[in-house]
Amino acid sequence: MKHLKMLGLSLVAVAIAVMTAASAASATTLEVGGVAQNKSVSFAWTLKSGTSMTFQTTTGEPWGTCTGLEIKGATEGTFTGSTVSGKLSSFAWSGCLDKVETIKPGRLQIAWSSGTNGTVTLFETEFKWYLEAFGEPLTCKVSPSGTDIGLLTGVKEGQATVDMNAVISCGLILPSMRLAGSLTVTSPSGLGVVS
Repeated sequence: MKHLKMLGLSLVAVAIAVMTAASAASATTLEVGGVAQNKSVSFAWTLKSGTSMTFQTTTGEPWGTCTGLEIKGATEGTFTGSTVSGKLSSFAWSGCLDKVETIKPGRLQIAWSSGTNGTVTLFETEFKWYLEAFGEPLTCKVSPSGTDIGLLTGVKEGQATVDMNAVISCGLILPSMRLAGSLTVTSPSGLGVVS
C-alpha cells in the first residue's frame, strides 16, 4: 500500500512537471535584435516593394489588387504569454484597382510557432471594397473569432517578413475571399518571436 501511495505521488509530480514544461514551451515573447522585450513594441509593415496584395477567390480567381498596404501598431498588455497582442493604429491601402477604405484597423495577436517565427491572427479588422462590378461597396471583415493571416518570419538582424494568406468575408456576395501578399517589417529592425 505504501508503495502504491509513493507511486501515485511520483506520477502526480511527473504530471505537474510535464504541464509546467509544456506551458513554458508555448509562451510567446517578441525580441528585437535578439533581445527579448518586456515592454511595448511599435511596429510597421509595408507591402514588399514591387509586389501586390491580391484579392482572389479561394480557388485562385483574381478579383483585384493593391500595390500598397501599410500596417502600423504597437503591442500592449502582457508582453510574454501564450500570445502577444497589439492594437493596430493604421491599416492603409494604396494603388488599388478598385478603392479600398479601412473602417476599423482592428488588433492582432502573435503566437510563437518555431525558431524566431510566429503565427499572426487579426481581430476586428474591417474595410470597404468599392468593387466597380457591384456598384455598392462590399464590407469585408475578418472572422469574429479571429483570422489567421499568415506567418511572421523573424530575424535577429535586418527586416522580418509577414507572408499574408488570409480568408476574409465580404458579405453574402463574396463570403470567402483570399488576401495574399508579402509584407516587409520596416520597423523595428531585427524583429523575432521566441518561446
